[in-house]
Parts: sequence; structure tokens; C-alpha cells
Amino acid sequence: MQFDLETLHLSSALGRCAYLIVFTIVAVRNPGERCHWHWIGAIFASMIGSTIMARVPTTRWMTFAEAWVIYTFFAGSLALSWSGLREFHGKSVPIRTLAWMIFVPGLVYGGMMLAGVPLRVALSAAVVAGAAYAALGAYEAVQRSQGQRLWSAYIVAGALGSYAVMLCLTLVLLVATDIPMNSTESATASMIVDQASGILIYFGYIAMANERALLTIERLAYTDPLTDLVNRRGLQIKLAQIHSNATPEGVDGVLLVDIDHFKAINDTYGHDAGDAVLATFSQRLRDSMRRSDIVARWGGEEFLVILPKTGFSDLFAVAERLRRTIEAEPFALPDAQPIRVTISVGISEMVLDGFEEAMRQADSALYKAKTCGRNRVCGTRHDRIAPLGMTA
Repeated sequence: MQFDLETLHLSSALGRCAYLIVFTIVAVRNPGERCHWHWIGAIFASMIGSTIMARVPTTRWMTFAEAWVIYTFFAGSLALSWSGLREFHGKSVPIRTLAWMIFVPGLVYGGMMLAGVPLRVALSAAVVAGAAYAALGAYEAVQRSQGQRLWSAYIVAGALGSYAVMLCLTLVLLVATDIPMNSTESATASMIVDQASGILIYFGYIAMANERALLTIERLAYTDPLTDLVNRRGLQIKLAQIHSNATPEGVDGVLLVDIDHFKAINDTYGHDAGDAVLATFSQRLRDSMRRSDIVARWGGEEFLVILPKTGFSDLFAVAERLRRTIEAEPFALPDAQPIRVTISVGISEMVLDGFEEAMRQADSALYKAKTCGRNRVCGTRHDRIAPLGMTA
């Protein structure tokens, strides 16, 4: 199949115009997402560089001015792609660093030319910078976003990585061979690779933003916004996962935790202080548990923990350790002195599909802990309530 170079240039220009329109709409609708403006800058820089390159006949080398401008804009496109990915992942990029990345390749090329360095060697410096920027972008693309990996990010990483490989091959041709680099064939091949990479990269950015938005919506539906713990809906999903791997004779532990005198904290220090206590307690609770344990906000100041494959004795030890940990370290409050907080805990065992019964038992145990003076652990094993309290 024959590709006409002028047609490829026209197709490239139209494609970049389409990308620019789409990203501008997305950026205007999401002004807080600074990454979109970086990617708009990347598209715009690539468009200018491609337009200037299209005006250079393949029958001659680019002039010094042409090459300096083209490589500066292409470096800007790759640098802004990388900085956009950094912004996407919540990592800021200093303006000075970005400016150096954009202008240094052109300045190095220009300096080498003025120093009389052979043209192919000077071009190699610009190609090395482009390959490095593309590789940085590929690496940044696959970093975790909000604690999760995005499948669409691997498309972007693959495209940028392929582009880096292509530039490395170009470098080899420049340094190790005498193959002409300004032929129609090389220009056509370069345009085809550029367009294919552009489609994957720019639509990959849109896919990454959409995938993260969907995951965020899903997380908000199953997560308590204040404590970042799973809510009741999320707990049901986690329980289903546990039950799918459970055996009839297996036993899981249940902790039902209540912050003592929480209403008094709200009444005395205000609701902001109460929220601070809830958030801090949630973090300490999560840190005290295993990765396999399910920690949920059950409602108000009550929290629920499911400990897979944990028997009664171990369960009590975990609950008592948690009680002592919470009591030992004061809780910082906004605009107030730190306060000490205690908890009451009800524990029970849960057999396969026995969540409702386990919750009834844990609730009874928690009630007993509160009526016996709070700041203690009480437990139920099967249908027998055993006071296991430790009074401060």
C-alpha cells in the first residue's frame, strides 16, 4: 500500500485538530483537572512542529532555524505529555523544570551546530532527549492513580514506549550508518508511526480520565467519605467475597466498636472536633488490623471489623489490644487541646452465612460492655455471653 506524504500530513493535522477540540471541551468542563491543559499544550506544540516540518521538502535537510524550532516544539509536546501525566497523578511539576525540558534540546542542538559538530551528531542530541521524555512518560503513565492501577494507562505507556524505541532506532541510524534521513520513505514511515502513536496516546489520556472517574464514583458508592472505610453497601460486597472462599466449619471474628461518650465530644468541642476524632480513630483502627480484615463504618460512632479465620481467643486479644491502643494516645482536635478517647467493644464468632446472628451477638456484647461502665471488651461465643471486660 502506497502512502502519499502530503495526505499523511493533512491527516495528521486534522487528527490533531480533533484531539485539540475534544481536550478543550473536557478541560473547560473540568477546570480543576490541570492535566488536561498540559495535554492541550502537548497537542498544540505537536501540531505546530508537524506543520513546520510538513513545509520542509524531503529533497534537503532542514535549515538551522527550522530544525531548532521543530525540535523545540516536539520536545515541548513530549515534555507536556509527561507533565500532564504527573499532574494526573497529583504530582506537581515546577515551571522551571518544564521550561528546561522544552528548550534545552533545541539549545543543545543549536550550540552543537554553532560549534561545528556534524549535523547527524547534533540531530542525535535532540533524538536522545525525545526518547528520554517518551520513556519518562511511559513510566509515569503506569503509576497508581488514587491507589489503583488503570488498565487504560498501559495503552498510553505502550504507545509512548514504542515511540521511545522508534527514536532509539533513529539514533542508531544517525550514529552508526550513512542512510539518508531526509528521504520520502523515512518521512512517510515517521508520519505513520507518529499518527498511530498519537491516536493511542491522546485517546488513551481520555480513557484514563474516564476510567478514574468511574472508579471514583464506584468508590464513593461503597466508601464512607469521612473515614474512607467501606460503608454498609461496601461491606456486603466484601462479605460475599469472604463467603465465596469460606468452608462450613470455618469461623470468622466480628468486632463491633463504639466510641465512648462521643455525643459529649460533639457537644463540648463541636462537630469539627467530632469529625476529627472519627477520622483519626478510623486510621488507627485500620492500622491495627491485618490487610485481610474488613474494616467498615457501621454508622455514627460505631465501627465493624470482620477478621477472617479468627477464633474467639485471638479475637479477644485483638480487641483488647485495640482498646489499649486507643486509650493510650490522645486525639488531636482543631483549635483545642488533645483529648483522651476510650472505646467499648463487642465481639462474636461468625460461621458461614451467619452474619446476622453474629451481629446480634456482637451487639448484645457491646451493650453489655457499655452498661458495665464502658472502656472494655465483652464477647459472645455461640449463644453464651461471656463478660471479658477490662476496666481502666
